[in-house]
Amino acid sequence: MSLRARKINRLVFIVFLAAAAFALAKALLPDDDSIGLIPWDKAKHFLVFYVLSILASLALPQSRLHRIGLVILAFGGAIEILQAFVGRDASWFDLFADACGISAAFGPMLVSQWWRAKPRF
Repeated sequence: MSLRARKINRLVFIVFLAAAAFALAKALLPDDDSIGLIPWDKAKHFLVFYVLSILASLALPQSRLHRIGLVILAFGGAIEILQAFVGRDASWFDLFADACGISAAFGPMLVSQWWRAKPRF
């Protein structure tokens, strides 16, 4: 059975779930105030949601990208709501950075799909 014929690529889906669980844990656990590899919080949000979007699109090859994007963005929104309950800063700007990461991942994919589907003269 080819990858395209399957609805879910199980191995990549497991990696996606692990990455999402890690992102959730890092977002809800107390911040250790270390600088880390990426010092700007919004860049971290962008990068995490960019990677989650790529993994989700590979794990669910037959799903529509806008649906995957909405689910991942809802996950980002849920993280922001949960952060307010655990004493972390919840921010609309964090959610915006999440949306930018999702858009950066899916934008080229959508343009590619449109280009391939465009009628040729």
